[in-house]
Amino acid sequence: MLRLMKLEFRRNKIKTYIIASAVAGVMMTGFLFLIAYAPRIDHDADLQMFAGYNNLISLFFMVNMAVFATLSGTMYARFIIEEYKEKRAVLLFSYPVKRDRIMLAKLVAVFLFVVIAMMLSSLLAFGVFGVSETIAPLVDEPLSLHTLSRALKVAIIMAIIAAEIGIMAVGIGFIKKSVPTTILSAVALSSFFCNIMFNMTSDANKSDVAAIIFMLVTTLAGVIVSAILMKTVNTMEVE
Repeated sequence: MLRLMKLEFRRNKIKTYIIASAVAGVMMTGFLFLIAYAPRIDHDADLQMFAGYNNLISLFFMVNMAVFATLSGTMYARFIIEEYKEKRAVLLFSYPVKRDRIMLAKLVAVFLFVVIAMMLSSLLAFGVFGVSETIAPLVDEPLSLHTLSRALKVAIIMAIIAAEIGIMAVGIGFIKKSVPTTILSAVALSSFFCNIMFNMTSDANKSDVAAIIFMLVTTLAGVIVSAILMKTVNTMEVE
């Protein structure tokens, strides 16, 4: 399995996605500073909800999740949809490896990449922001160990959700072997989940519970879609 995953990374030029992840990490770091500074320049009630770390963390990770869910959908479109379109599937099916094993390697490879990339992006953003807060604080409350541990927990949950959204998106796109459908599905699904979870951010505990519930739901959906995709490629016929 590991060898197949390495092969997938080489064939699909993983360097491109590493650069994209790095750019996303830098942009999300800037976004974190922006939403932390916004309550200081505008005293609007809607912005003041981000004057504390609870809502700040929730909003940051929801947006970051949407970014990496889109990246996940884009990667799955390249790793799977394009590979199984038309005559390209003939070459893929000529490999002396079981079809479902190849599909599983593709799914796991992208899943792990997205989770790790989003975690590194989150560490970059909060690492830089944490150092900045010790020098010139933007948030009124202190950056405590409890806040950092919550940020780490939410980062893990959201990273898994982002990767699972990509799997659901490729399941939709695989029906018509459409790259645009896959990417648009990832955007639509992440927006849908963000809208629901954003309405639950008034309380940190409720927000985290909602995130855990969505993680479990998306994980179950991802497992089901993965099983369907592996079964589908086993019975696919190409000319």
